[in-house]
Amino acid sequence: MTKQKNCKICNSSSLRVFEHTATCNNCRVILYYPYPDAKSHYSIAKNWTQERVLNWYSKSSFYNHRNFTNMLLFVMDESFKRKKLTILDYGGGGGQFALVCKSHFPEVSVYITDISDYSLLKEWRLLNIQIPFRKFAKDKTKFDFIFLNDVFEHVDSPGTVLKQLAGKLKENGKIFIDTPKQFWLYTFTRFLSKTIYKKLLVGTVTIFHLQIWSRKSFELIVKNSGLKVSKYREVSEYTMPADHYLKNMSITNPFLRFMALIFYKNSKWFAKNKIISVLSR
Repeated sequence: MTKQKNCKICNSSSLRVFEHTATCNNCRVILYYPYPDAKSHYSIAKNWTQERVLNWYSKSSFYNHRNFTNMLLFVMDESFKRKKLTILDYGGGGGQFALVCKSHFPEVSVYITDISDYSLLKEWRLLNIQIPFRKFAKDKTKFDFIFLNDVFEHVDSPGTVLKQLAGKLKENGKIFIDTPKQFWLYTFTRFLSKTIYKKLLVGTVTIFHLQIWSRKSFELIVKNSGLKVSKYREVSEYTMPADHYLKNMSITNPFLRFMALIFYKNSKWFAKNKIISVLSR
């Protein structure tokens, strides 16, 4: 772990440390803290086996299928049909995005790279052109669109990643990012109950989920990376059934579970937990 006093997003020294997190009083990002060093984080993140990935997608595939379609419709429209575009699924895991993408735009070429080269499932391998992660930095392929679905919260140096991806865009290329965002429940539980607030943080900020964005921190990292936000929206979106999140937060109390299930089923009305955005140069 790296004991760094400043916020890694805005460099402010005003951090409020609580349990395994630090909240920046300036840009409002919540960070996994102390920061893991890049080498140890890489060694943890790359060890996803095919069996583990398949188990994950067996639970999340329906959610992902809907979310991927919404992503594509947010970025692209029918004018892109019959165009031979190159698209990158950055951090694409098992490769399901290519299946959904090519069902809408069958003539595109979908590339994939992921910190775990072994996570690409054989069931979807033929739909993807894989760039091994260790070769990605030097690969010369340029892209019309780069998609990061539930990836930006995982990377330990988000600014560095954005700068690298910006250099891989074709002229007028776009980057799509879908990533978790804080909403009122974080502030509410922090004042209501430190116990419940801790459970929320345990379930959403981990060695895998290194940052939960505020709008200010997200727009700042984009700007500092030499990019601009050309389209922005906050939505309610999940990739797993409710029980997955309850288990991660270790919520076993029957009343709390009941209230959490009510919240989950109705969250589209009052909980905007995701940022979806399009970035350009």
